Amino acid sequence: MKKIILVLVLFPSLFATDRFEGELPIGLTEEEKTRIHEIYNMGRETDPPPGPIRNIAEYERMEGVLIRYPFGISTAVIAEMSEDVTVYCLVSSSQQNSANSSMANGGVNMENVVYVTGSTDSYWTRDYGPWWVVDGNRDVSVVDFTYNRPRPNDNQAPLKMANYLDVPYFASDIVHAGGNYMTDGMGISASTDLVYVENSIPNSQVLQIMEDYYGIETYHVLDDPNNTYIDHIDCWGKYLSPTKVLIREVPTSHAQYGEIEATATYFGNSTNEWGEPWDVYRVWTPNDQPYTNSLILNEKVLVPVTGSSWDDEALTAYEEAMPGFDILPFTGTWESTDALHCRVKGIPDLGMLQIFHNPINDSTEAIDNGYPVEVIIDDLSDAGLIEDSIKVFWKNPGMNEWNSEYLYVSDVPEESNTWSGWIPTQEEGTIQYYIQSADSSGRIENSPLAGWHEFWALPPNTCLEWDLGDMNNSGNIDIFDILLLADYVNSGYFPGSCPQTVSDINGDGNLNLIDVIALVNMIIYP
Repeated sequence: MKKIILVLVLFPSLFATDRFEGELPIGLTEEEKTRIHEIYNMGRETDPPPGPIRNIAEYERMEGVLIRYPFGISTAVIAEMSEDVTVYCLVSSSQQNSANSSMANGGVNMENVVYVTGSTDSYWTRDYGPWWVVDGNRDVSVVDFTYNRPRPNDNQAPLKMANYLDVPYFASDIVHAGGNYMTDGMGISASTDLVYVENSIPNSQVLQIMEDYYGIETYHVLDDPNNTYIDHIDCWGKYLSPTKVLIREVPTSHAQYGEIEATATYFGNSTNEWGEPWDVYRVWTPNDQPYTNSLILNEKVLVPVTGSSWDDEALTAYEEAMPGFDILPFTGTWESTDALHCRVKGIPDLGMLQIFHNPINDSTEAIDNGYPVEVIIDDLSDAGLIEDSIKVFWKNPGMNEWNSEYLYVSDVPEESNTWSGWIPTQEEGTIQYYIQSADSSGRIENSPLAGWHEFWALPPNTCLEWDLGDMNNSGNIDIFDILLLADYVNSGYFPGSCPQTVSDINGDGNLNLIDVIALVNMIIYP
């Protein structure tokens, strides 16, 4: 937290914005409302990408960011981003010198600035910038949509970036906005129902387009709980990882309290790629602060702050949800719940080293050699993995140093990208761990990108203390155990190994409704 305070105290002058007078708002102007029909003539539909398709998430490895000039963010934000990634700046040829001077004077690392020539209409690059997928050819490709504003220059940005980066380009005619979209990188995405409202096609067709062009098999389309003028999901929610989601929180007196809590409950009741409930984190926004409108940029999270007394609490919420990440606050010309995220768009590493891992659940009992770890690793660079680099690093919070164990590739040909190993058995307590891999392109990648996964470990034979059917280990078998078992069977998710161990009531090796009935009979006919 000391570093966070220093950023704000030592460099207050850097937080001045370069916003120009007369900039178009994120919402429609009155004049634009008379030209809505133009939007539906701006599409340039192509065939879908070859499958299978994976939509890249914000929290994956980014090589760069997309902004435009005149800026919608301060040069302090740009300077921070330029420390680690390439800043791609859309700018007209007549304004490039002005953009260059502004960034150079603002402390930006100009070696990491690339100008992409072209006019734009506004600085909301999140909304009109390119979306990214890994297609069936294992190419990182642009998939475009029609921007939901009659702003033809902005609408050209994805094609400009595809041409500049020399990557495949695909487009659908669906009308959408990047701020109203988030994806987990595993085939699950979410938006408000604005995506239905703005497209004069059946909802089922919208869902089919998202699957055909983006590989989205589960698309959560929700009413906007904010009741705002733009109905964008990044004004109230954010996927933080394949297992974590952040939802804003407001006091009970807030006009949208009920809707926001219902939305948080919805995500809490939905499941991630592995069929497990999402870990729902909350950030306190009593006066509609823009805290969810943050930017995850590799090992950093850039959080918009307002000088409010609630800023520190918001930063703490991110620190708890994303341990080990560098949480950095920035002020700016933020507009209520719309802020930093709306004005920056990530550009993924085109040869990224992909690591897919379902984190170990709490209350996992050691078996055989310890706690099993399984990952899928794929190097898009095709340079080849360095086998002795693939390890799991682990420790408990009391250890100063990380221990490591090798992971080994599956001997099943169909699972040649699957690696597994063990964290050694420990006494009961918290275990922190991360996975690391390297390839011959020089890339070294961790899962998660920063920090660690964490779980509560149980020593061997812990579950022997649990009685069959006692789902909460209360010492009694009652209606609560029936309800828990029914919920576990219905969701397919068991919170730890012990509840699963004592769930097979009839001993047939399957967990289903028959076990629930058998548990009921155990109580009625003890």
